[in-house]
Amino acid sequence: MLLAGKVAVIFGGSGAIGRAVAHAMAREGANVYLGARDQEKLDRTADSIRMAGGAAETFITDVLNEHATAKDVERVAQQAGGIDVVVNATGFMHEQGKCLEKLSLPEFMSGITPFISAQFNISRAVAPHMGGERAGSIISIVAPAAPMAMPGHLGHIVGCAGMEAFIKALASELGPRNIRVLGVRSHAIVDAVQAGSYTGEIFSAKAQSMGLSVEQWLGGAAQSTLIKRLPTLAQIAETMTFLASDHAGGMTATVVNITGGATLG
Repeated sequence: MLLAGKVAVIFGGSGAIGRAVAHAMAREGANVYLGARDQEKLDRTADSIRMAGGAAETFITDVLNEHATAKDVERVAQQAGGIDVVVNATGFMHEQGKCLEKLSLPEFMSGITPFISAQFNISRAVAPHMGGERAGSIISIVAPAAPMAMPGHLGHIVGCAGMEAFIKALASELGPRNIRVLGVRSHAIVDAVQAGSYTGEIFSAKAQSMGLSVEQWLGGAAQSTLIKRLPTLAQIAETMTFLASDHAGGMTATVVNITGGATLG
């Protein structure tokens, strides 16, 4: 098993990506701790992991609250006896589609502030409980917009670029403490909307503006890739599980590209 005996803390553990990652990591032997704001959704995910033979616990947390996140993580670390793997699978509603003349400052910042704040709060909370003789990894999911230039996505592009820059900068600080920091840059995930992802609302608005259904819009997005298909939740989860394992122990300050070639570099 890739993660046998490791403690994996998954923020956004009740969302579509978080659930998929939790199942994959639990199947590979990790004891997973699922954090989010909705206890009912967390319980459903934990129950399904346990039914499959995995180990799962839950905790309520608000990653936009710095002090509360630190206290919540401290409790988890004490309960688990330390932390080996951290996954940031959080997501926030934000503006996509409006160009500069129609975009307000709050709408612009909606693609930046919550994402960077969550990344900072999570990293600051978990770092004291990781590393040393016990190698650690912090892995974040990132939308593919950082290297793109397209109208109507000012805040989204800047936010994604900031996330990728944060990952690399943090890796330089935490590397000497035996903590790796990685990102996974994913294109639109083909089955995420069906799994209840908040991106369904964003994609619906985009599709409607083009006179398309969400399925048709996703089909068009697939054609923008080199392989003419979008990644699946399972592929994202399996990649993040590998990155958390000792097999990827030489990787840090890296954003792994899972866009099917829609973005390069």
